[in-house]
Amino acid sequence: MIKLDPDRALSARALELVLATGADALLVGGTQGITAEKVLGLLGRLEAALRRPPVWLEVSSPAAAVPGAPGYLVPFVLNAGDPTWTGRAQAEALGAMLPRLGAILPWERLWPAAYLILNPDSAAARLTAAEAPPPETAVGYAALAGRLLRLPLLYVEYSGRFGDTQLLDRLRRAAGPSCRVWYGGGVDSGARAAAAARAAHAVVVGNAAHEVPDRLSEIAAAVRATPPPP
Repeated sequence: MIKLDPDRALSARALELVLATGADALLVGGTQGITAEKVLGLLGRLEAALRRPPVWLEVSSPAAAVPGAPGYLVPFVLNAGDPTWTGRAQAEALGAMLPRLGAILPWERLWPAAYLILNPDSAAARLTAAEAPPPETAVGYAALAGRLLRLPLLYVEYSGRFGDTQLLDRLRRAAGPSCRVWYGGGVDSGARAAAAARAAHAVVVGNAAHEVPDRLSEIAAAVRATPPPP
């Protein structure tokens, strides 16, 4: 999967390289500078592209809650220090929307996503006041998301640096067979992509799409050549 940030520049050439990878899906989302105008602008560019893959819109702020996306991810940050991100903001938004839009909300296209932020220096960690837990607690969070809360998705987010793939493997096992584990962070080469693909169900490439798009084909090939985890 390739994650595109509405607040970052994406040249026409970079977009061509993104689409040329044949990525299984695109994820539109970011942490800083998100506005409805920017989100709609990027969605419009993707809509205009022929043979584009499915698009998931990460609703990380009210400004990102725009109509028209094929699918929506609603983040719940498991290790957030700010309770806004563990359910309060989502509850307040739904409480305001249900009286007006409850009958037409596309529930089947809204996916709750448990995020586990493991890079304390990332923008996402600063925004949510998340601290990286010790490994055993991280494994506990994964089991909480997948086995106890039965959430369909656990997003392991290192955001800006490459993470611990041995821990990632433990997190996937702890989350259980019904929870898909996505990995994001520091995937800027084929070797790193393959290492992440051995441990996670999906590899999310973010910064590389904006900074080194010429490497995307190498990254995509490495993921496809790697046998999926059990």
